[in-house]
Amino acid sequence: MSVREQGGGVDLRRLRYFVAVCESGGFSRASTVIGVAQPSLTRQVKLLEGEVGLPLIIRTARGAEPTEVGRYLLARARQHLDGLDGIVRDLRRQFSDVSGPVVLGICPTIAPFFLADVTAHLREGHPKLSLSVIQAYSGDLQSLLDSGRLDIALTYSPLTRGDCDVVDLFSERLALVTARPVAGRVDFAAAARLRLILPSRMHELRRIIDTVSGRAGAALVPDLELDSLDAVKGVLEEGAGDYATILPQHSVRADVAAGRLCCVPFEHPEMRRTLAVVRPPSARNPSGADVIAAFVEALGRQLRPELDPA
Repeated sequence: MSVREQGGGVDLRRLRYFVAVCESGGFSRASTVIGVAQPSLTRQVKLLEGEVGLPLIIRTARGAEPTEVGRYLLARARQHLDGLDGIVRDLRRQFSDVSGPVVLGICPTIAPFFLADVTAHLREGHPKLSLSVIQAYSGDLQSLLDSGRLDIALTYSPLTRGDCDVVDLFSERLALVTARPVAGRVDFAAAARLRLILPSRMHELRRIIDTVSGRAGAALVPDLELDSLDAVKGVLEEGAGDYATILPQHSVRADVAAGRLCCVPFEHPEMRRTLAVVRPPSARNPSGADVIAAFVEALGRQLRPELDPA
């Protein structure tokens, strides 16, 4: 007689799917987060209910929520799954043969999404890897990739991909950022009336702005080109010159929450940046790059529903 026939076992993968549905509030959102087709996810949770012998999920108008039994299982499952994940981290720390220096390039506007989590992941799970981080804009990162100085980069998805391996993660809307609120619609006509600070043309953000505004017949001409994110924010906050800029929403989220800046998304659907993992044809530490890429791609799947719900 098998363990399951004796009533003593459940499939851990199904248990993780169940937790994802509960934490996401529904099958559709969980499907996006964990990268599993919704019909398959629904089927696996039903099989888990069959293994347990009790109903675990109730569908609601807002999505799905656990039953009383499901809430009990959710609390206990989290404890045990966290314990198993801890064992895996301990195994990696003690026995992983992935080691050596690995160099990560990352855009300043992308660093808030990933950098803290990546460093914590490597510290906990791959302590034999020695991480070096270079923060630079997309054009500089591409030059570093081309010269073989980076093992992996987190940057904008390049319009021209060349020999690099590119995996798109998610996209985020671009917004008009000012020191004071902007009245009316935020479109190219409104932006053209302002004194704009934009990055130089070597950077992907500028290429996106120029390409989309040019197609719309309303090319945006900057009054000032400035490639430092901190410097741009500083000029805006000082209020000198009454400047505005165009940035990804997330890059100024903290500044907006603190009341230092105002941020309004563009209405044009193509005014978006796509974040990507970019790897050169030959990295100096491909195993280290593999570890970072796998982690970042999984984290990107979790972030996508919040930042790119469409």
